[in-house]
Amino acid sequence: MATLLVVKLGALGDLLLADGALRDLRAHHAGERIVLLTRRPFAAMMARCPWVDEVIADDNAPRWRLDRMLSLARRLRGIGARRVVDLQNSRRSAFYRHWLLPRAQWCGGERASGRGARATPVLERHAAQLAACGVPVAHARAPRPDWLATPLPAALEERLRSPFAVLLPGSSARHPGKRWPHYAELARLLQLRGLQVFSAPGPDEMAALDAMPGEPLLDGGRPLTIPQLACLLPRAACVFGNDSGPTHLAAHLGCRGVAVFGPGPAPWQTGIVRERFAAIVGDPLAALDANRVLAALP
Repeated sequence: MATLLVVKLGALGDLLLADGALRDLRAHHAGERIVLLTRRPFAAMMARCPWVDEVIADDNAPRWRLDRMLSLARRLRGIGARRVVDLQNSRRSAFYRHWLLPRAQWCGGERASGRGARATPVLERHAAQLAACGVPVAHARAPRPDWLATPLPAALEERLRSPFAVLLPGSSARHPGKRWPHYAELARLLQLRGLQVFSAPGPDEMAALDAMPGEPLLDGGRPLTIPQLACLLPRAACVFGNDSGPTHLAAHLGCRGVAVFGPGPAPWQTGIVRERFAAIVGDPLAALDANRVLAALP
């Protein structure tokens, strides 16, 4: 059986955006084995993906660690992939192309350059790349990673009986500037509308639980996993969050909601704006008040 290697090394939101492209690759290469190379933190999650047969974890070792690069090269060459689809298109994946798998036929692998290339929305880039590879595009522009969902614990299910809103007030610890500071006021406005309000903190917000607006949703004192969020979020009346992986998850699961962005990449470039999911930008971020964010709800 022929093997196709797909490279996608990005963060959580990047992998969620790649769901549609992976689905199109699965349909076009139905008789082949598809192996995904991704970052180790997301390898277990992507092993659940029905569009791939195997996941190889990249430890993101420095490229000067020749021993680690040699080990990865052996692993990649061992799967026997003659073709590679590089959805990452970064300097690192270009290094893999030229040094780890130089004999394979690559689709992509050259870093986008120029203002127009950088401004192209992610989903459009995926669709264009698949088309260039001869892959019919049916889902690349509309990822829907509902395969992630796993049932919630019974104790949490009992708390979800009334119409509720979910707030996603966190972000990666590396990007504290993405955290909008007015969720408490937004929670009050949602409660006035008769909604029960929950917050879903991430690992980097656990030290600030007492300041969380609404009721925090935890599983045995731990943050909900991404598969648990994938079960929870589509059941909410609305979802509000920062520019973070969980907010991207909500958008691509068809939730109704709003993403709050500060200065930086425009929301339309990130793929987060969907039919039922809007985005609003504050520059500075703190200048956005809760009424404006609520009014942006589709």
